[in-house]
Amino acid sequence: MEMKRITSYQALWRPQDNKGHFWFTYFDGERDRTIDLDAESFKILLEILNTDKPIFGDHTTASVAVHSEPTEVKVGAWA
Repeated sequence: MEMKRITSYQALWRPQDNKGHFWFTYFDGERDRTIDLDAESFKILLEILNTDKPIFGDHTTASVAVHSEPTEVKVGAWA
């Protein structure tokens, strides 16, 4: 599995099949299609992709990850 930064995506839902897939466009301009997903997985992926944080993904498994940028804020017992 190779996670790469996603810069944009397209979502396609096919109600006749009750399945959908995504097209991920990566930082290097490569554009690839994910595997087909059921309704629940499709919904979860849409929720994850709807963020302002950097998103990384792997089209071969339709896996995604959200990455938080480091901050200088230090609070709490571990500061």
